[in-house]
Amino acid sequence: MREGAVALRIKAIGVFTVVALGLGAAAADAATTWPGDSATRTADGTNVFGKNLSGLSFESAGVVWAVKNGPSTLYRLVPSGSTWKVDSKRSLKFKNGKGDPDAEGVVSTPDGLFVVTERDNDNGDVSSPMVLKFGSGSNAAAEWKLPGMPSVDPNDGPEAISWIPDSFLTAQQFKDDTGKLYNPADYPAHGTGLFAVGLEATGGIFLYALQDGGAKLVSKFASGQAQVMDLEWENNRLWATCDSNCSGRATTLAISDGKFKVTATYDRPSKLPNVNLEGFAISPSCVSGKKVVLWSDDDNTSSHALRSGSLNCTV
Repeated sequence: MREGAVALRIKAIGVFTVVALGLGAAAADAATTWPGDSATRTADGTNVFGKNLSGLSFESAGVVWAVKNGPSTLYRLVPSGSTWKVDSKRSLKFKNGKGDPDAEGVVSTPDGLFVVTERDNDNGDVSSPMVLKFGSGSNAAAEWKLPGMPSVDPNDGPEAISWIPDSFLTAQQFKDDTGKLYNPADYPAHGTGLFAVGLEATGGIFLYALQDGGAKLVSKFASGQAQVMDLEWENNRLWATCDSNCSGRATTLAISDGKFKVTATYDRPSKLPNVNLEGFAISPSCVSGKKVVLWSDDDNTSSHALRSGSLNCTV
């Protein structure tokens, strides 16, 4: 979501959604202490990104991808001492070379780099939920419209994206929404996993196979959050995070009886400001019992859009 959304309206939507998805108030509200260090720090230079930095994804311990939702920009970040610096950046366009994709989330996968958008900023009054795949250029190499989502305000659409490997889904005997065991062969040319997309307005998660002939909705489930700002696949679980409208809390989900269910709810680190945290990413590397965690602040509070903390590897 870009700056300027009406927080009170969003909060009202979120409260209704928790009830509608069958989650009691306790499930949404009960939280435990962040399972890592309480301290965090700024992780970028002063005014490197400005406002609207949204999604984050680790490609490796030494490479992070970030997207800005307006103007649509993709950044490649690398370590620079205790911070991260921009190694390269490029403007993003739709496959036809036009428009300004409202890039809200990014994920690096074995099948490539994917960005989720909720609309074209050049036509901001029209909802257009899509996933775009990018190679080395500015124009999307492929794009998929996302079926099966409820109608929402154009600025309350898909906000988060992550990727879950087929190997995990089959090993855990994941079932689609018809109750059938997931079989990757049922979705030809979809790559090696499914894409989880988080809908900001409802907190719902939608699982898609991105095929040559279009996106196929495989399953949808509740995140345990009133809203979803980012999703992250880590250690055989899916993290769903929210911004200041939910006090920066995070939930984790795992497969039980064939379905994704919430396993834990965590408060943000106690020394992480309760700001507009739209991006969330966890390093794949464990060092001295800790993993690096990054958050992006869409509002660029105090001239910084990137914050760093840690997660215990054994959680």
